[in-house]
Amino acid sequence: MAANIFTNLVSSFGLKSNGVNAFDVVNGVPVRINNYQGNATVYVYCGKEKAPSIIGPIRDAADAAGLKKPSVSGDSIIFGFKNAKMAVSNYEAIRSIISNNAGVLTVDQCPYCSMGSCDTAGMYGNTAARRMHRQCYLNNRNAAISKVQNSEGNYITGILGALIAAVLIVAFADLLVLGLNRIFYILYLGFPLFIAGGFRLGKGPYGAGGTFCHVTISILAMYVYFYIQGCYYASQMYRVTMFEAVPYFGDVMEIVTHPEFLKESALEIVLFVIGLIIAIFANPNSKTAGTKSAQQNDVFLTPLSRVDTGFSGYDTYGSDSYRNDTVQSSFSDAFGNSGNTQTQQGYTDVYGNAQQSQGYTDVYGNAQQSQGYTDVYGNAGTQDGTASGSDWNQVYGSDDTNVK
Repeated sequence: MAANIFTNLVSSFGLKSNGVNAFDVVNGVPVRINNYQGNATVYVYCGKEKAPSIIGPIRDAADAAGLKKPSVSGDSIIFGFKNAKMAVSNYEAIRSIISNNAGVLTVDQCPYCSMGSCDTAGMYGNTAARRMHRQCYLNNRNAAISKVQNSEGNYITGILGALIAAVLIVAFADLLVLGLNRIFYILYLGFPLFIAGGFRLGKGPYGAGGTFCHVTISILAMYVYFYIQGCYYASQMYRVTMFEAVPYFGDVMEIVTHPEFLKESALEIVLFVIGLIIAIFANPNSKTAGTKSAQQNDVFLTPLSRVDTGFSGYDTYGSDSYRNDTVQSSFSDAFGNSGNTQTQQGYTDVYGNAQQSQGYTDVYGNAQQSQGYTDVYGNAGTQDGTASGSDWNQVYGSDDTNVK
């Protein structure tokens, strides 16, 4: 039954999800729900210093609601579920507790620039649901995509990471075979993928160069795996230690290329080759995989303001200044300038002059506005005497100034 908790919460509450995490915003507080084998854990970020000081009242509220006792883990407060059957009603209660304590749980500080007045909720990395500036997120995401597309990275650290991964998996595999006389065939399928992951962990470059590096290291690792076994058998034949047998390359190779040895190792070799093919065509170092990884948190972005930004979850990479280039309901006004129905509801009067449905012209012929939109001359209007040069416009890249 536990396997249904995460799926039930996502479908019941219409949450944004990528399968690993689901995302919710409760009274301005971002919430992450992590999926672990179908079970679910709710994380509310509130900072390392604040979390221990506010957990008391949260626990009291949870206890009164009959919920599992929440805990503190690093910078977050964590809620769990007692069973799958009550998960939906439990999460409703958890949302209520978060909403009632939104004042103390809210951390209005962008993790990218450390400034306040955040306009968006989103996922920071893969571990925290945070309030942030949408443009800060996009700048960071697009910088990551640029590095992927330009094959930026460090070959030295990438190769080092792949070599460390190779040493670990070869040592483990030979220990099983020679020390415990056991074989886990799935291990050989994962040989190339594990080494590719080491290259990625070492921040090696994306693209063909990176793929060539981890594939080459994988082949060498498999060779070393068999060579160690050859040294073991040589040490038994000639009554020497394995280390003493290492320099006798010809004798060792004669052992590992013997038909009987190859026959016994055939399945291991076949599985390794299959894993190598997978690592080449569906590996974490391809540019496609890198770009997808950089965009994986786009789906979680949720505006915190009441203004419709037109953001659907995926800004087009490469647009001007990384701004949202998906303008909805656009048109050209009487002067041929691009307009937007969200910000410029225009028409042409009987004299051929461009006007707007939200504005009017005074007795002197000067354009005026009543709702604080941009007038026909490109000047920002005001509402209730308040200047319209809002931070919201700078973050969202919108001409809509109807924001306090």
